[in-house]
Amino acid sequence: MKTGSIANNASLAPHLPLKFTLKDGRECLIREMTEDDAEELCEFLPKTHLESDFLNYLPGEFDKTIDQEREFIREHNAKPCSISMTAVVEGRIVAVAGGASPEQRRYVHHAECGLVVLKEFWGAGLGRRLMGCLVEWARQAGLRKLYLKVFGDNSRAIRLYESLGFVGEGRLKGDVLRGDGTYGDTLIMAHFFVGEP
Repeated sequence: MKTGSIANNASLAPHLPLKFTLKDGRECLIREMTEDDAEELCEFLPKTHLESDFLNYLPGEFDKTIDQEREFIREHNAKPCSISMTAVVEGRIVAVAGGASPEQRRYVHHAECGLVVLKEFWGAGLGRRLMGCLVEWARQAGLRKLYLKVFGDNSRAIRLYESLGFVGEGRLKGDVLRGDGTYGDTLIMAHFFVGEP
């Protein structure tokens, strides 16, 4: 992708669907997210918010209807440079990941990404595989960098991102309200594809 241009979704998927074996021996399928996933995601996402204090929503805060979630997926997938993936094990969604570039020409050279994994699958190699797919997608799209935001005390996630080539770019002090009423920092991390600025 040339600077200032926007790549097309269809040609950028990192060879999905992708089948692989988790560390515990279970088979996993990573595929593109579709509007048909909306109903299951409306159950999956609130569950993850109960399991971890490292996500954007506090428990009970996610209140999208199935139709709203379907529309969100439709709009995300329609963006010129975007990807959304689900990881399926034994017929159920156990993780989601995605990324998208802004459409303004000033910012189209980078994308923000995110990842959510059911606690049952932490440490199974799923987060690493999904993040690897996001890095490959960004590389194929010709992006200069892929970035994310992570809670400053989420050491497990930070170690994963560092092992995949992400580096810290900055820290937002007192940026996030924690479940216990305290405030925590947000760390911004990026994977550069064309050298650091």
